[in-house]
Amino acid sequence: MHEYVADNKLRKEEKLLTRAQFDVVFKGGRSAGNKRLVVHCIENQLGHPRLGLVVSTRFGNAVERNRFKRRIREVFRTHKSDIGSHDVVVLPSKRPESRTSTFDELSESLMKLIQKLA
Repeated sequence: MHEYVADNKLRKEEKLLTRAQFDVVFKGGRSAGNKRLVVHCIENQLGHPRLGLVVSTRFGNAVERNRFKRRIREVFRTHKSDIGSHDVVVLPSKRPESRTSTFDELSESLMKLIQKLA
């Protein structure tokens, strides 16, 4: 088990930061979605998972976008040992349920989609 997976921190190394990293996931990975989220996932060779978020301004104002991102980061941080060595990119779905979802609903949706893809 990688040292990053053992703790509950979300380090810079556990985030997808560059366009090239996102492009690898979008072009080579698999995707699945439900009424709350769309998830793209591809296996990596790093020994720990990485998270990327794409939230358009069409989702809502800055408060809504940041709330969504905080919730997804928290789910990722607390469940990263269950995710394994995968790069995961999360987008909100275009349906209104993505904006009104609670933390628990987002958590359940994200983990089901990741398990389906991994």
